[in-house]
Amino acid sequence: MSQYKTYLMVLLLSGVSSYVLTPFVIRLAIRWGAVDHPGARKVHHKVMPRMGGLAVFLAFCAPWVGLYLIDNPVSAAFRDFEKRFAGMIVASTAMLLLGIYDDIKGADAAKKFLVQVMAALGLWMCGVRIDDIALPWGLTLTQDWINLPLTVFWIVGVTNAINLLDGIDGLVTGVTAVMAICLAVINILSGNILIALLTLSLAGACLGFLPYNHSPARVFLGDTGSLTIGMMLAVIGIFSLFHEGRQTAGPLLSVPLILFGLPLFDTLRVMVQRIARGKSMFEADKNHVHHLLLEMGMNHRQAAWTLYAVAAGLGATAILLSRLEHGRQLIFSVIFAGLAAGVYAVWRLRLRDHFLEADEPAPPSK
Repeated sequence: MSQYKTYLMVLLLSGVSSYVLTPFVIRLAIRWGAVDHPGARKVHHKVMPRMGGLAVFLAFCAPWVGLYLIDNPVSAAFRDFEKRFAGMIVASTAMLLLGIYDDIKGADAAKKFLVQVMAALGLWMCGVRIDDIALPWGLTLTQDWINLPLTVFWIVGVTNAINLLDGIDGLVTGVTAVMAICLAVINILSGNILIALLTLSLAGACLGFLPYNHSPARVFLGDTGSLTIGMMLAVIGIFSLFHEGRQTAGPLLSVPLILFGLPLFDTLRVMVQRIARGKSMFEADKNHVHHLLLEMGMNHRQAAWTLYAVAAGLGATAILLSRLEHGRQLIFSVIFAGLAAGVYAVWRLRLRDHFLEADEPAPPSK
């Protein structure tokens, strides 16, 4: 029972810290000129302070400061984990500083990509690595020559996917909170107490920020938040699902792909469509899933809650799969992939019909 009290205290401490810090960050963003102006690709109509991710990052760190002040089994386990945790904080701080610079001055995609790759390499050197990937039929991919590119690809991919998902009020904070809670459940059930606390810190920090960020938003995460949250989620995903230090055997690759499915699939879909149209992969557009939901007539709240539900469904599926042995994981993964493809096909047909109806000329008036 004391273990669950610790989980609750970490969740509450990070949540309260984020809620209290956000008004100060709003004033700081306005003072520094970190504001977002309306534009053709924007879905807001007034100048908005951004850089709200600073409050989320500080709130995430708050519970961990206390571990240096107490002496218990959790703090002892944390000291053994300290090097990798320090690597995560340094990499997240790099994303935070990059985001602050971008929110104030602006940074092009090439600069962002270079800093992300450097941060991923630094994490790998600190021991944050994809050490093993469970494949079907008892196979495991553990070759040393492949864990470096896979680690960099995962970290950069998830960081950018979360960054690109940040398009409407409250979307990234809500989806991240859902994904982090699902990751916490997976880690709690697997006995990975420290990693569960990491995920609950992130979930609490996002939930404490959400009242200010939910539609109608009073502050945006900005790249300060979306890049930093993306980096932390990517690293926690490695600790939870890929790292050899887990208490239990890792789940099949399908589990992390399903859990992170919403941001990864949306980013992949948009990138493929941009390439097919002869455009740069990094050229901004309004073709993300949240933009399409708005085009279909949803407001910000409806679109955000729809995607929260999608993230929760994917997370619940990932939790279920993680508790099965690999043979059953494979069977259920194939079934889920078929169902997901069917749902997506139906949604695309409804989307096409909606836009066809919107393009039809109005009947002549009598």
